[in-house]
Amino acid sequence: MILALAIGGIWGIWEIRGGWDVATNNVVVRVNDGDTFQLASGKRVRLMGVDSPEYGSCGADAAKKFLTGLVLNKVVRLENETTEAYGRSLANVYVDGAYINEKIMAAGFARPDYRPNRYRDQLTAAFHLAKNAKLGAWSDECQNGLPPQKDCVIKGNIDQQTYEKFYHLPKCRHYNQIQLNLAFGERWFCSEAEATAAGFKRGGGC
Repeated sequence: MILALAIGGIWGIWEIRGGWDVATNNVVVRVNDGDTFQLASGKRVRLMGVDSPEYGSCGADAAKKFLTGLVLNKVVRLENETTEAYGRSLANVYVDGAYINEKIMAAGFARPDYRPNRYRDQLTAAFHLAKNAKLGAWSDECQNGLPPQKDCVIKGNIDQQTYEKFYHLPKCRHYNQIQLNLAFGERWFCSEAEATAAGFKRGGGC
């Protein structure tokens, strides 16, 4: 009986310590940008199904600040975890039951990416609501905006289906219909040479 109690006591202590270690390791110690953070364990985590503005793009700082408020110094729970090519963990992330992937999307600081995700429809619905409401990266500030200089009027546009990059001159047939999203790689150029150097090619109708 004493031996059984001793074993039970040791087992109980092990369970408590194990749970404590998991919680400690899953504390967010750094937020890298609007969709990526680092845990105390050293693991880097990216929100599954979420693509936030890259560093230097319109809305990037605001997206990082928003995610920081949601997860920094908090214990996160990772679900449906997998590893991407860059070594980061992709996961659906929760803090006290709140689905963080959806929150960043609903605030307008991200768009759905192409990776499979069991909650893709849920994230896509949040994305469309935010876009229609012109929140975050979909605000007037990030949509078109103003050219950095009066002569920088070439529009650099990215096809959302193929991700091909095209630039459009004011004389191009569809120029006035092209809407730039400065949060996700689209931009103004001052010359064709500049656009070509950035990987954009002349669009149709030019």
